[in-house]
Amino acid sequence: MVKKLKFILPIFLLIIFGLIQYFSLIPVIDNLIHDDFYASERKPMENIIIVGMDDRSMREIGTWPWPRFFMADAIERLTEMGVAAIGINVWYDAPGAVLEYDERLVAAASGTNRLVLAASAHLTDARNFVAEEYILPFHELAEVSHSGFINVLRDDDNVLRHALTAIKYGDITIYSLPLKVYRTYTRVMGIEDNIDAIPLDEYGRFPINFVGGHESFTHLSLWGVINEEYSPAMFKDAIVLIGPYTEGIGYSGFTTPLDRQTPTYGVEINANIIQNLLEGRFKQDAGWWLDLSILISIGLIVIIFLPRLKPLPSVILTIVLIAAVLGGGKLAYEQFDIILKTGDIIIFLIFCFVGSLALGILAARQEKNHIHGLFGRFVAPEVVSELMSGGVEIKLGGIEKEVTVLFVDIRGFTAFSEANPPDKVVSMVNRYLALTSRSIQEQEGTLDKYIGDATMAVFNAPNDLPDHALRAVYAAWTMKQDAISLHDEIMMDYGVDLQFGIGINTGIAVVGNMGSDFRMDYTAIGDTVNTAARLESNAEKGQVIISDSTYQLVKDYVDVEDLGILSVKNKKVGIQIYNLIGVR
Repeated sequence: MVKKLKFILPIFLLIIFGLIQYFSLIPVIDNLIHDDFYASERKPMENIIIVGMDDRSMREIGTWPWPRFFMADAIERLTEMGVAAIGINVWYDAPGAVLEYDERLVAAASGTNRLVLAASAHLTDARNFVAEEYILPFHELAEVSHSGFINVLRDDDNVLRHALTAIKYGDITIYSLPLKVYRTYTRVMGIEDNIDAIPLDEYGRFPINFVGGHESFTHLSLWGVINEEYSPAMFKDAIVLIGPYTEGIGYSGFTTPLDRQTPTYGVEINANIIQNLLEGRFKQDAGWWLDLSILISIGLIVIIFLPRLKPLPSVILTIVLIAAVLGGGKLAYEQFDIILKTGDIIIFLIFCFVGSLALGILAARQEKNHIHGLFGRFVAPEVVSELMSGGVEIKLGGIEKEVTVLFVDIRGFTAFSEANPPDKVVSMVNRYLALTSRSIQEQEGTLDKYIGDATMAVFNAPNDLPDHALRAVYAAWTMKQDAISLHDEIMMDYGVDLQFGIGINTGIAVVGNMGSDFRMDYTAIGDTVNTAARLESNAEKGQVIISDSTYQLVKDYVDVEDLGILSVKNKKVGIQIYNLIGVR
């Protein structure tokens, strides 16, 4: 099931992230990639000049608001110097306190047809960009100048990335100040505008390809312009934007992709927009079908390859795909002016990798638990843990190794099974086999197999046990002692004398996985095993017979009775055997 999930998960994530991408539900990653990887500073145009209402002007003129004749003087000076367009990023929506100053400002504005003043639209729906009110400069000033709104729309993270060009107001469309300044410039310079080529989205916006952040454009002091401190040549046919360029004038700055620390003033935002318009090369968001096609293509690669790979190749594949997505996005941005939604794709890849890794770990754990459950029925838990940790190597096939083999059988079982129904026989056998299994596992032996009512165990395979002979003897002695109470219960319940007969032998055997391709068992074969079986078959009720090879390894820890030489069929030399009568 887990392996199937490794294929199902990327398909499920592909559907989820396709919807996320289509509805732009997680724009934050795309925005970060755009700001920190795609967008970069570039050279500003020299014919765009910012005349700032800066600290110097504040010191010379005084605190805001200023008498309006200062702005009138600036307009007149710039007109005299032959500027192509003037955009003023300051609201004059109501008459001032001094009528004479307002008249000076109106007179200066009427002296040029190259002036665009700031207006403001009050939106009923900020997302559909429909204005319920449009506030122009006060009546006399509006009649002698052009106006454009200075509304902006930040993204959800409060960063300004798009230029708003047009808003519906009743039956008419109103335009932004930078667009009106651009149109004024093209009219004065006698060049064709490229308004129709702007790739606007459904809201009438286009992505701003920022030149830079604060102080990127040529910036001069308003006070210097008023006092004719600058050469007229630098203003000839230029676009001049006047606006707040310091704190304390009531206009805050904006956070932009290229400078998140220092606010970029509105007049600088307009300068960036106008440079985009003059260049005639616009960035545009990719169509949803292109973003989705790329996501599906990457998703297919993930679905085909990722579930089949091990962790390290999976990491490499994920990194390569992320690098390809970022590189392709950068290429599309710089060469084709297309902004791809790569953030959703990168998150998709990370989720797929983490999910595949988690499922791989889960599958490995399930497999480990499965093997642990199967093998744990035959060997001690600590042995299984060592095997699963890789501390022991189990080779397919067999290896020669010194082992101690133990056989134990129930004496009197045949008579019992003939006299009792199967359910009672099975219940009794299970009680005896549970005892033998527990005794073997306590000594870290490998429970090789059950043979009817008999049990075979191997010590020193697969895990190494330096004292394997002694452990086998201890296991046999535990069986003998623990069987006493079980014997008494069986005698009382069924009237049958059931006792163990045990044989132990030490020697070289072939141990490993034996069988066929579709069915194999871990076991031991060879003369050592056969001899142990012969010893068990010769053991009387309650008797533990050990061979001389075993005795020589444990003689300092056991008490035995010498039983002499046992003649074994097909062996020329008999076997010296001993009866185990105690352990120390």
